Amino acid sequence: MITLLFRTIIIYIALIIAMRLMGKRQIGELEISDLVTTLLISEIASLPITDGNIPISHAIVPIVTLLTFEVVSSALLAYFPRLKNIMTARPTTLIRDGKLCGKAMRQTRLSADELISELRQKDITDPSEVRYAILEQNGKITVIPKAKYRPPNAEQLKIEVRDAGLYHIIIDKGVINQHSLSEVNITKEELNARLKEQGLAAKDIYLMLMNDEGDSEVIRKDEV
Repeated sequence: MITLLFRTIIIYIALIIAMRLMGKRQIGELEISDLVTTLLISEIASLPITDGNIPISHAIVPIVTLLTFEVVSSALLAYFPRLKNIMTARPTTLIRDGKLCGKAMRQTRLSADELISELRQKDITDPSEVRYAILEQNGKITVIPKAKYRPPNAEQLKIEVRDAGLYHIIIDKGVINQHSLSEVNITKEELNARLKEQGLAAKDIYLMLMNDEGDSEVIRKDEV
């Protein structure tokens, strides 16, 4: 039992390292090559866990090999875009100027019901309002409404809008997030001084958010 536990932990750590090295794109958006690699790695990793007679190296070596191939192939696709036609699918236009592209629908084996469902999720009920609907390489559908159906932006309305940037988690359950502090360009000492002015300490805070302009929102632990 102890041996099985250690073998599982070793394989688990190896998989975590492999997935991290593959990068966020592969984790978040599985294309054909990514899906094949993921399926193979999961199958290979399970072998030494279920069969104690198989050495761990028989899983580690193939995982490293697949990881190396995935990283190299991703680099090649970045430098030689034409290879993408072989390795990955290309984006497909499903709606153009409000009209469904029947041939593209048949090629992608996508039904009208599925497409309409995707449009509804983008708050569009009438396909004629769509300028483009594109099936992306990762299987998601990008919907671009016609200009007259798009919400007007601040520039079009001639409204001055203050851009405060993103909100970052500065304190989470009393723990200061050093990475977020560097994102908003303040030091731990400056943060503590700001909290002291409000009669607070980090340990008293359940959640503190701060945007790029320095505006902050604080939720104390006694408020939760």
